[in-house]
Amino acid sequence: MVLDEQVKLMALDAWFKTPQGQHVAEAFTSELKKSDGALSGRRLLQLGVCGDNSWLSALHFRQKWLVSPMPSVACSVTCISSVLALPVARNSIDCVLAPLTLEACSRNKHPLDEIDRVLKPMGYVIILGVNPWSFWGAACHLQRACFAKNRATLRSSLSVKHALLNRGYRQCFLSSFYYIPPIKQEKIIHKLEFLNQMGKMIWPYPAGFYCFIAQKYDPCMLPLQMQQQDLYLARA
Repeated sequence: MVLDEQVKLMALDAWFKTPQGQHVAEAFTSELKKSDGALSGRRLLQLGVCGDNSWLSALHFRQKWLVSPMPSVACSVTCISSVLALPVARNSIDCVLAPLTLEACSRNKHPLDEIDRVLKPMGYVIILGVNPWSFWGAACHLQRACFAKNRATLRSSLSVKHALLNRGYRQCFLSSFYYIPPIKQEKIIHKLEFLNQMGKMIWPYPAGFYCFIAQKYDPCMLPLQMQQQDLYLARA
């Protein structure tokens, strides 16, 4: 991973410990709870460390691994590695969770291919991202949110959807949420909590974040012997 991408993920870990980041983490947790236990399995792999990673409690997996290019003080990192070159076997993970991870990677170097490599067939990928056309997207462009003074690479939910569908995935869930602007003062954040309810009803401006969940499908390849039998019957 390029050095500036390491710095971005480190900044993300620190940001989730701030009042602003903790409030967004609560929104992430609430959104993932909508899966209502549908996402479950043996191994979950999260790319990057985000404070105390509170949303992991909403996902029912026996093993939850954290991969980060740097160690974290707040929690135990399972493996210190680049998210672009995971030391994980092919087709070995039931679910890959990427909270704001794509924003930390450059446009030409993103972890979607690596996610596809380690994910099992019928496994799930969860992308939590910033809406580029929201107030949060503008704040990221101005280097005033999430990644501190580092510029984020924003991707819309539509572009992420197309990238995964082209890799053979199927959409399971897509939602936009969190209508509170990128304000840092904790008191003001709580006062503006009503915007999350108003946004769902009248949608005065785009939501700040999106949650996209897709399932990996692999084409079913018949054994060579069965293919030869079918070919013989077709010629008969």
